[in-house]
Amino acid sequence: MYKIERCGDKTRTQKQVCEIFNTKYPDRRISMFAVSRIENKFREFGNVTDIPKSGRKRILDDEQKLDILLDIQDNRHRPTRQVAADNDGT
Repeated sequence: MYKIERCGDKTRTQKQVCEIFNTKYPDRRISMFAVSRIENKFREFGNVTDIPKSGRKRILDDEQKLDILLDIQDNRHRPTRQVAADNDGT
């Protein structure tokens, strides 16, 4: 069985960490699988924050959203991929 390093002042098993968390936060239950994934992420990366995703983030302003909606309204039978491709640079 794996040990979680230094959970508070003691070393605890994944099962103990799961039980403590679920007792402390009953409406946010966590599974043993989730504890295992978090531990593995920490061991691999040294922290538990999500690693950045590749590619650029797509953020649309209100004008771009309106352009897309108008495009869809005017051309209801166009494939979604074509609408996306046409509005990619807008």
